[in-house]
Amino acid sequence: MSTLNVGPVLDGKEQHEAGGGLHQVVNPATGAVIAREACCNSYSIGRIVESSMNAFESPAWRNMAAAGRGNLLLKLADLVEENAGELIRLELLDTGKPATQLKDGEIPLTASIIRFYAGAADKIEGRVKSTTEGGFHLTMYEPYGVVAGILPWNYPLVNAALKVAPAVAAGNAIILKPSVETPLSCVAFARLCREAGFPPGIVNVVLGSGSSAGAALVEHPGVKKISFTGSTGAGQVIQKQAVEQMKTVNLELGGKNAILVFADADLDRAADAAIFSGFVNAGQLCVSCSRLLVEETVAERFESILLEKMKKVIVGKPEAPDTLIGPMITRSQYEIALRYLAEAPGEGCRVLCGGGKLDLPAPHDKGFWLEPTLLSGVKRGMKVAVEEIFGPVLSIMTFKDEAEAVELSNMVIYGLSGSLWTGDGERALRVVNALDTGLIWVNCMFIGYPQIPLPPHKMSGTGVELGFEGLLAYCKRKSTVLGYDRGAPVGWNLK
Repeated sequence: MSTLNVGPVLDGKEQHEAGGGLHQVVNPATGAVIAREACCNSYSIGRIVESSMNAFESPAWRNMAAAGRGNLLLKLADLVEENAGELIRLELLDTGKPATQLKDGEIPLTASIIRFYAGAADKIEGRVKSTTEGGFHLTMYEPYGVVAGILPWNYPLVNAALKVAPAVAAGNAIILKPSVETPLSCVAFARLCREAGFPPGIVNVVLGSGSSAGAALVEHPGVKKISFTGSTGAGQVIQKQAVEQMKTVNLELGGKNAILVFADADLDRAADAAIFSGFVNAGQLCVSCSRLLVEETVAERFESILLEKMKKVIVGKPEAPDTLIGPMITRSQYEIALRYLAEAPGEGCRVLCGGGKLDLPAPHDKGFWLEPTLLSGVKRGMKVAVEEIFGPVLSIMTFKDEAEAVELSNMVIYGLSGSLWTGDGERALRVVNALDTGLIWVNCMFIGYPQIPLPPHKMSGTGVELGFEGLLAYCKRKSTVLGYDRGAPVGWNLK
């Protein structure tokens, strides 16, 4: 297969040279180089930011009605579906995700996110506050201007839509910066934005590493807001960089989320949920529930159910229609997960299944493959109990009662998501109220997108994504007082 060339997007046109050298993009399923990526230097980033600033200030954009922006997004959603085959091809090359996951999950989710914000574009409303004598009080929402959307490598296409759709619906211009490891679908998505009729420069793309290209975007004075999805460590760096200019930062970061299974739960459905949550996308999902907390009276039976179901989980060739789990997406994360697996038995864990590298025949023998792993007997002090592995590893702990279940769930530094399985409605309400996490599914898993907001707690981030609240996150607020009594005093009486 020939090697692709991919470059940043300026005014809707892909650039083939950007001054920052070339980066080799690797197919994680095979380890083969599949693209040469033209990375940006500071000069080319400056040009791209200037393009976005001009696009935002242009009459074509500033005079466009909110409903007009919504119509552009509706056209974009249609184009995503019409070009699903090409987008899937690029994501297969870039990420090694199973084709069925892309076709049945991520393409429909991408389109639904765009359509949700298309419909919300003309629903942004201000408020009339209680008035004081002689004054009428209003609050309004306005776009920031140019925003930067810095994307993770685990869901490149979905996150491109998740940044672009609310930013554009609110009236901003946006610069996307995909991970240097997974640029292909993001650049293709920007081309679709231009095809949908977005004015040149409203959606631009910067390519390069986070430490250089990402940092340059964060520090550029023309960029007024940052929206970042990625690791907690990288988010902390971005927040520190942004504070110099008092920029608004939205951070959706790491998670060490828990699924709580009580003895009165439907254990068969709970096992399906635990396996899906722990292993979809090879565990590379911020809202994945990688900690499985089970009431001790049913723990042994529940582990047996899990093991029986794991026999039906197929890992392998991404293009195969029956594949459920693909490779790790980056070599660095693959090596991190391997280190955790190597240390787990020494910490006292019992490996129920998996536990190491997965050997596949050529051409997949040099890919980043791991066995889906169940670890039993996990205790509080173990690394696998509290640290984010971000791989196909599910750590099983037991609890005696409701109070201990809540304590174990809340003991980590993260608070992004969680899931609760019980047949007791009153318990469900009590536990939901006690959990310190932003999104909780009760007797279900991974439903509600894009309508519900995802507000991270603790070290999982700041701000909010998704839902209508995710649209308002791309708006700055303005208050206005309209005076209507010419006889009212305005200060000292100097007559």
